[in-house]
Amino acid sequence: MVVPGCPPVVVTPVRRALIDFTDFVVHDGVTYSSRPDRPQALAPAQLGPEVFRVSCTYSSLNELTQSELPEATEHSAGFIPARSPVFELRGWSAACRLAAQHDGRWYVYLATVDTPDASRVKECALVSGRWTQDARS
Repeated sequence: MVVPGCPPVVVTPVRRALIDFTDFVVHDGVTYSSRPDRPQALAPAQLGPEVFRVSCTYSSLNELTQSELPEATEHSAGFIPARSPVFELRGWSAACRLAAQHDGRWYVYLATVDTPDASRVKECALVSGRWTQDARS
């Protein structure tokens, strides 16, 4: 099955897969994660320029196909609707944090790095006393 902006998905009628996604977005090959239970109260002045628009929403693609999906592609997201803008966050490098809106709320996305044990937030995305590894889990 082909959905514009999304990678092709092989739909097998006998095998169905419903996936519980995390809140993520991919930019420049880096996965950024947010906590859906922690929306942020962001003012327009806190947003920098638009960085890109989401090409594919994986939760919607999975709902439509009910199939296993390929690895997340550039500018895809877990919940941010396709064609929605993703912004820089003022005071932060886009390599560390991004911001986007879905379900009527703003979310801050922290850059992550994969290690053999787990995915961890990049050091540049952390603020002492506000965001810690423990706060993400």
